[in-house]
Amino acid sequence: MSDVISTRYEPHAIEARRQAAWREREAFRTPPLAEDQPHLYIKPSAPFTSGNIHIGHVRSYSIGDAYARFRRARGEDVLFAFGYDAFGLPAELGAIAGGESPSEWVNRCAAHMTGQLQRLGFSFDWERSFLSSDAIMYRWSQWLFLALFEAGLIYRGTGNVDWCDTCETTLASIQVEPGGTCWRCHGPVRLIELPQWYLRISAYLEENDARLPERAASGIWDEVSLNSQQIVLGRLDGEEIDLRAPGGGTLSAFTPHVGALAEARFVLISPRHPDADAWASAADVGEQLERLRSGGWERSSREAETIPVIDTGLTLNAPDGASLPVFLSPLVDSRFGPTAVLGIPSRDRTDEVIARRLGLPGREPADDQDTPEQAQRADGVPAALSPGARAAVRYRAFDFNISRQRSWGTPIPIVYCETCGTVPVPREQLPVLLPLDILPTGTGNPLAELEEFVQTTCPACGGPARRETDTLDCHFDALWLWIPACVPPEARSDSLEDILALADLRHWLPSERVVAGSDSGNFVFDQRIVTKALRDIGPLAFLADGEPFAGCLFHEMVVRDGRKMSKHLGNVVDPDELVERYGADTVRLAVLYAARPQRSLNWSDSAVLRCNRFLGQVWEYSSRKLAEAAALQSERVADDEAQEPGADTSEHLRLKLSQWCDAAVERTTEDMTNLEMHSAARNVMRLFDRIKDFEKRVLARDGRLGRANHDALTGALTVLAQLLGPLAPHLAEELWIAFGGDQHGAQTPWPGVSLEVPA
Repeated sequence: MSDVISTRYEPHAIEARRQAAWREREAFRTPPLAEDQPHLYIKPSAPFTSGNIHIGHVRSYSIGDAYARFRRARGEDVLFAFGYDAFGLPAELGAIAGGESPSEWVNRCAAHMTGQLQRLGFSFDWERSFLSSDAIMYRWSQWLFLALFEAGLIYRGTGNVDWCDTCETTLASIQVEPGGTCWRCHGPVRLIELPQWYLRISAYLEENDARLPERAASGIWDEVSLNSQQIVLGRLDGEEIDLRAPGGGTLSAFTPHVGALAEARFVLISPRHPDADAWASAADVGEQLERLRSGGWERSSREAETIPVIDTGLTLNAPDGASLPVFLSPLVDSRFGPTAVLGIPSRDRTDEVIARRLGLPGREPADDQDTPEQAQRADGVPAALSPGARAAVRYRAFDFNISRQRSWGTPIPIVYCETCGTVPVPREQLPVLLPLDILPTGTGNPLAELEEFVQTTCPACGGPARRETDTLDCHFDALWLWIPACVPPEARSDSLEDILALADLRHWLPSERVVAGSDSGNFVFDQRIVTKALRDIGPLAFLADGEPFAGCLFHEMVVRDGRKMSKHLGNVVDPDELVERYGADTVRLAVLYAARPQRSLNWSDSAVLRCNRFLGQVWEYSSRKLAEAAALQSERVADDEAQEPGADTSEHLRLKLSQWCDAAVERTTEDMTNLEMHSAARNVMRLFDRIKDFEKRVLARDGRLGRANHDALTGALTVLAQLLGPLAPHLAEELWIAFGGDQHGAQTPWPGVSLEVPA
């Protein structure tokens, strides 16, 4: 038992002492590889360098940190680290607003955000943190681009982008204001087609789909994360049939409405369908399709009532001999992917709108018209296929563009040579460096105007060439951001081939758990795709199932008064102010206590006040018991013969206290294993009430605690401190040490389920 601690709970002093001690003993440094030691990698989300952390970050990292501390407390080796997602539009807009270069902006933001996270006491291995905008790191993106390009999984195509004619630049969706105007000049925005680089995720959609049941069976993918993967995939089950054209040739057309082929009234083809140009062979139709692709259409014209529909003037023969007119429309892409579909107005509301627009005859709409999703869920009994049709699946997920006409991003390692054409930069010449002194203004692409960057030599023939001036979207960077944390800092400057051969990757991968917000479904889905590609290419061949994450937890966002927090609404909660007022432990415990991860946390001060009061009571109660224990210790020699001369009347109460502790340990262990931190917090609070109840019962019976009961009480408080270790780590470790625990380990140890009953 240590010296008596202060009776007043002073969180800032406690947290400063503990954080200094953690730094001194490098408590959270990733342990060296030891195959005979249980080990796991917990992957937190990679924050954008946006200037400040927000309360959503605090929730996410509190969940991940509590889990990491719990696993360490049980004697396991833990890797818990992240990198900043520093490229992309948020950083560029922040730099524009601040009148500085994006590199200066992100470095300043990362330093500030790191300080915020450190004040909260998160147990990251900070030696392994990184910025994705550092050249030593973005060469990973360039290497990945080349590996996927050589495997045929990256290709050049055309795609729709939001375009402002006044600013002469592409816009991200968040830069398009309501009403379809530019955020900067407020001019009209339209959709146009530009050459883009695409990631061919379609090659692995079926495997991502097929492996979802395995994820569900593991028991460590929560329902939110599993649902997110299904939503991104956009699987549609239905039927398809080969329709013949009057002049010869066939086209496979899909519908989710199984058994309804006879009700089809037209065929819609995506402009991205491989055979779209063949169906636009007539001169006027081809011109319309080209205008659609290059000239774009009004951004507001995206619904069935207004989206462009081009009449090809051609038809297909239905099996019953009916003639089905053929149309081209981008409406198909958002609903079914780049395919051809049957229009069935009697079964589908959108098809009904299209038929009405085109003046097509149709049957009376059925009362039970479905959306494509509803067509999948009638009564669970599969409908009989239409004659001549076969069962088929379509996915809404499809290849997406990974290039942006912006300067703050990873340079694409491609050059254009008049002699050799499109030439990839050799891997030994990576990284292609991004100039750091560019000052974006929101107009145009400054990188394309920088001749010293653009002009280069062709790596194939040595002649003059021009660099690709599009940069990689930060979503592409995210495809590998889960890997570098596994690489020791001293190895990061090695060649990527050597890094990918490290035993560290085989030791730590797959990540045992990724903990991120519920809006991370796209990121995880595409990371799963790319892992399978790298498995087949070779570097990640040791991941046989191509899955980067063994488990996944997606938590919902923090809201206030039922609305998403935003500066515009004036309902933002500042974590720094909360930490300054209540301390880090209170803030961390409050976001864990307030709601289970899978539910939105509707912020109110009541959870903070409740947790602050609880921690204060635990501290002050423990302080009093430590003082009483010290006094008893000094009296023990004199009291040995006089103390408790009669029968022990409270042994059954000590037994009850021990049982309460056992139950709390068992339940809290289960909660922490399942990342149900809200329930764990409540179990710990309940144990504290039981401890106080024990003392109350003993005093009511005997008038005093006595040595045996006091020992039982301090033993229970020690267990309480251990259970609090992952949830309120500063206070917990301070109490653990005060109760005589070892202060040199990486983590306050987890108690065993079976506790000895004090004599």
